[in-house]
Amino acid sequence: MKSPKIVFIGCVDFSNFIMNELIKKKINIIGVCTKSYSKINSDYMNLSIAAKKNKIPYIYWNNHRSNNKAYKWIKEKNPDFIFCIGWPNLLKKNFLKIPKYFCVGFHPSDLPYNRGRHPIIWAIILHLKKIASSFFLMSENADNGFI
Repeated sequence: MKSPKIVFIGCVDFSNFIMNELIKKKINIIGVCTKSYSKINSDYMNLSIAAKKNKIPYIYWNNHRSNNKAYKWIKEKNPDFIFCIGWPNLLKKNFLKIPKYFCVGFHPSDLPYNRGRHPIIWAIILHLKKIASSFFLMSENADNGFI
């Protein structure tokens, strides 16, 4: 298999870290979806800066009104995979069907435990003795799929 084509979706500091590591390893990122602002992410990071620096096409996907535009843009890229790391919104079923193979998601918890929003805060509140991060194949349900 030649280098798989990846669309990267993210908008937080960890997204930026992972994307830059993939770029260093010469992974074929063919497009980046990010937000130009965020009212809810304290660790917000605009990935267009790294995308521009590395000559990777990008699109801003700020709200549900731009779903159709983002959908068409990603679909035109014809990716083999979508990596969704550090994204505050659920991807709808039509997005999950775009890539040739599948969408890979990331969640900062030991899935299937501690699914949902704010897993790190809940880990502290619940006094969890063990924490983990999970990469998984995305499905229609939040933070659910083969780990």
